[in-house]
Amino acid sequence: MSRFDVIIIGAGTWGSSTAWQLAERGHKVLAIDAFTPPHAHGSHAGATRLARQSNSTGPEYVELTQKAFAAWKTIADRTGIEVMKTTGNVFVGTPGSKWFDNTLRNLEASPFEHEIFTGDDARARFPRVRIADGELAVWEPNAAVSQVQPSIHAMQQLGREAGVQVKYGEKVLDWTADDHGVVVTTAAGRYEADRLVVTVGAFSNSVLGLDFPTRVERQVLANFAIDPAAPRLPSLYVAAPAGDDSAPSYGCPEPDGTFKVSVPGKGNVIDPDSLSQDVTQADLDTVLSFVRSRLPEITGDPVATTVCMWTESEDGHWLIGRHPAHERVVLGAGCNGRGFRYAPVIGSILADMTEGTDHAELSRFDLGRYEIASTLT
Repeated sequence: MSRFDVIIIGAGTWGSSTAWQLAERGHKVLAIDAFTPPHAHGSHAGATRLARQSNSTGPEYVELTQKAFAAWKTIADRTGIEVMKTTGNVFVGTPGSKWFDNTLRNLEASPFEHEIFTGDDARARFPRVRIADGELAVWEPNAAVSQVQPSIHAMQQLGREAGVQVKYGEKVLDWTADDHGVVVTTAAGRYEADRLVVTVGAFSNSVLGLDFPTRVERQVLANFAIDPAAPRLPSLYVAAPAGDDSAPSYGCPEPDGTFKVSVPGKGNVIDPDSLSQDVTQADLDTVLSFVRSRLPEITGDPVATTVCMWTESEDGHWLIGRHPAHERVVLGAGCNGRGFRYAPVIGSILADMTEGTDHAELSRFDLGRYEIASTLT
């Protein structure tokens, strides 16, 4: 049986970041994943993730955003891999909309560059986006789009260089923890370590044996062809109207020259084991309705689709901390649809916690805000 300092279960976005950073600190690390990241079985499916600097959730994300953008630049410089593309972002919404008001409030209290346009000025500044009377358009010139596969490959590269060992395609069957360490059992073997980090996204409750107040929601991404000779569209958010607390619909330019669009649904809760790439006509109708109303230059049907899932926590914030029954087990869960762009920061936080260092300023994400029971018998 092999012995490590730390085992990571779930070597996707947050897991590969944590593994690399622990290894660079001198730890012997094993990263285990049921699949081979990047893959289409979790929250990072697809080619891109939006990386705006604003947020709709709270002021505690401002410093984390600054750190994340700086960390991604360092990763790109070290690996020579382009992990982000600056596209700018326009956020369209009406005052009174929960998501729009929260975003504008947090943005105006932050150091991030932005401009606010109204009425005819908004339509003149963004002529390719249909903006209604009464709506505002908030422009963030430094917003970016994260390149999913290059980003994960870059963190994996840093991990390999630091000595991370990986076991891909090995589903974890069981893990145990006691005063002497942890044991992880897969279909291929048993591995021992002093500490365990679990970053399995939508599968967190089943792997950890806990009852986090979370739900896993299915998300459909649709790619549309656009005129290759036209200037690149910026990324786009459109807030739901006042009284509707649905997440904003969004779109962004893709590496293949298409434009990706998604309309997050409410209540489309799934068992993560049931995720498939099947798309229904109702899915397509929802996306097409948004595209036709907001992006008039896109007249065709989707040329490709991807289905992913994200995990929503009850209060909209991440779940980061130690397993309530096992001090040796650290976990990160509840990405809430914005976990990707923060991956280097989350990895650093989880690495710190694995080494015994907590962050009082991150109490918003502490597991202690919930009464979390074990589902293990």
